[in-house]
Amino acid sequence: MILIRYLIVGVANTLVGLGTIYFAMYFLHFNVVQSNALGYSIGILLSFSLNKTWTFSSRDHITSSFIRYLLVLGIAYTANLATVLFICSHFYFSPYIAQAIGIIPYTAIGFLGSRYFAFRTQGQSGTSDAVENKLPNKVVFDKKSVTPRIVDVSIVVPCYNEEAVLAETTSRLADLLQQLIIERSITPSSRVYYVDDGSSDKTWELIEYLAETHEFVHGIQLSRNRGHQNALLAGLLSVEGEVIISVDADLQDDMSAIKKMIEYYIAGYDIVYGVRDARETDTFFKSFTAKAYYRLLSMMGVEIIYNHADYRLMSRQTIEALKEFSEVNLFLRGIIPQLGFSYAIVYYDRAERYAGESKYPLKKMLSFAWQGITSFSSMPLHFITALGLLVSLISFLITAWAIWIRLFTDDAVPGWASTVLPIYFLGGIQLLCLGVIGEYLAKIYSETKRRPRYIIKKII
Repeated sequence: MILIRYLIVGVANTLVGLGTIYFAMYFLHFNVVQSNALGYSIGILLSFSLNKTWTFSSRDHITSSFIRYLLVLGIAYTANLATVLFICSHFYFSPYIAQAIGIIPYTAIGFLGSRYFAFRTQGQSGTSDAVENKLPNKVVFDKKSVTPRIVDVSIVVPCYNEEAVLAETTSRLADLLQQLIIERSITPSSRVYYVDDGSSDKTWELIEYLAETHEFVHGIQLSRNRGHQNALLAGLLSVEGEVIISVDADLQDDMSAIKKMIEYYIAGYDIVYGVRDARETDTFFKSFTAKAYYRLLSMMGVEIIYNHADYRLMSRQTIEALKEFSEVNLFLRGIIPQLGFSYAIVYYDRAERYAGESKYPLKKMLSFAWQGITSFSSMPLHFITALGLLVSLISFLITAWAIWIRLFTDDAVPGWASTVLPIYFLGGIQLLCLGVIGEYLAKIYSETKRRPRYIIKKII
């Protein structure tokens, strides 16, 4: 995964560098040396920035990292040139083939040097190590120093069209609760709340049946579908218990991690996050986009737990604090870390979905990602400001260049390109900026209406 990101950055570096060279030559009338110097400089700065923040997630000082990165590039370029010269002098290959072969040592040296020398604080595996870098406060405590006690637990399980999996979920939760009761970790009155988010299948009928046949099962029915986050919040704010544990119904989250969560709570931590230790069951696309999304949120200043979804334990004190957050545009993964209470991390392996279909197709995933960005970061608005300044600067330079050509040379050629292309370019930028601003205005509109985030129809 890290190598793929490194190659993507390399392609972006090449495209931006060549684009800058051609722009400097044909629009700014730089000579070949000046154009290449500008293109390589911008390409190196771009690749350094992306590799440091995205590919390797390095936290080294920027100056020392940049110096080491330049040294790695120097060695890689030297190896590339030596390979090309050797092949051309000893074999009958064309220069193009020699240059293609020379890319191999250049890429290998650049990748290894960047990973193990230029950016030395990065995660090495892309899974557990990356989590360790994002969450350096992994908590370890001595069980012998903790006084054991019995905890009253409520487990909240949001459900939407989950009739295919609820029976198995209940069976596994029953076994888990029974084991914890025998170990005197939780009270016998501990319970499970299924929150039906306006399902269109027989999920609620199944919840009613399970509540009749299992003493520990309870149900909360919403009046209509309000989305996963609202359903989860309805459960968190409605149930009883000393601690509340939220988990999805699809059995992808390892239920055995709940025992570890309770141990951390007894040790004094108010929030315990369940963090995925690996994404081996995810497709390449889902894994790649998920990791990129977490890093993007982090770059935009959003406080979020890397590789954490909504599998967590919360104390009663944190639940009461959560009630003070009244925003309509919910993104609990960003809200919970803002509560400010002590927290710990429990790592687990995520399994494949037991039955049924995912309730987060690509469209919903993109919508949820955009919700997280626009609800907790003003960075897109700052980006628009910077983009506007950059476009204005480029437009000014092009205008100055056009005036120079018209007044001091005979190279001016009348045509539509000089008029139409800037209009299209600036028009596209303006529409993009208005769209992003509109997203924020829509959220303000939703917040000012103060409509209820959910309506509970029935509790059993």
